[in-house]
Amino acid sequence: MRMEMYKVGRYLVDSLQIYFPASLEIQEELINNGFYVPRSPDRKVSMPIPIVYSDFGGRVISIERLIPPEWLEISPEQLGWEETYLENKRGFKLPKEEVYVDVSISNDSIIFELDVKNYHLERTSIRGINPEKWKNWVMFYIDLKYVDEFINALREHIPAFENKTRVIREKQQGGKEVTYYAKVNVKNFSLCLGCFDLAQRYLQIKAKEHCNIYPGSPTCNDSLSKLKLRLEYDPSITTFAKVGIAKISGKRPQIMVKLTSTETKTIRGILKPEIKGKARGKLVYCDHREKRQYIALDLFDFYKALVSTKKYEGKLPTDD
Repeated sequence: MRMEMYKVGRYLVDSLQIYFPASLEIQEELINNGFYVPRSPDRKVSMPIPIVYSDFGGRVISIERLIPPEWLEISPEQLGWEETYLENKRGFKLPKEEVYVDVSISNDSIIFELDVKNYHLERTSIRGINPEKWKNWVMFYIDLKYVDEFINALREHIPAFENKTRVIREKQQGGKEVTYYAKVNVKNFSLCLGCFDLAQRYLQIKAKEHCNIYPGSPTCNDSLSKLKLRLEYDPSITTFAKVGIAKISGKRPQIMVKLTSTETKTIRGILKPEIKGKARGKLVYCDHREKRQYIALDLFDFYKALVSTKKYEGKLPTDD
């Protein structure tokens, strides 16, 4: 049976964050293939899993939060970065980074296809790595001015209903982000670390570094080509999306979509015997050719979440 697709539109994404280090599935895969994540016990190799980050507003960021250019064997100029100082620390001024999301409807799902034109890689400090606390691991934001356009485009695909959706207020980033959201069921998702060229380059360089320092390492045996780096939806894992509106300090009000899971997972660690965190999905092999990154949510739930949270726009804080 052929599925009908209805295109809603293509939208500029204000910011995108994919916290691949929050996936214990990926961390376990790297450890099992000889990588010392987040670093080797003898401190000779540092190996944080990259966060994929894109910000259309540009960004000034200190060096300790970045996968720095030298780790990628690329100059800052090649990346379009300008070296600077932030609170007397080395940092970089990053250019505007473009990401678009193509939104479509298929049966009872709304599909978000991410078209990531520009991005950079970030890292968390060793002390900052606490996957047990990370619930939200994928998030993107779109200008709130499109909310009525979204609602109007979806309305004809939605049956009449009595809206009793529960709206939750949440603060993040030490109060810098205030959101009003509703929970939305996830239909599917597929997101791959290795399909980001900079991440693939980083892994290749780290594999060589491991091999040079530890000649007996599995990384010497082309283990990189066999790695599973794509996370797909697993219906056995409790997963939902937070959909609503957000105000981040210094930014305009936004539509927010966050992928969240809360189920506990434990793996063997490098620096400690066990690492506790959250299960994210099913890890599968990817040849990194198609480079598809998408999330599919329940259409009816998504519509109700937008309609319900839009009413709280006047309660969002301002920068005044």
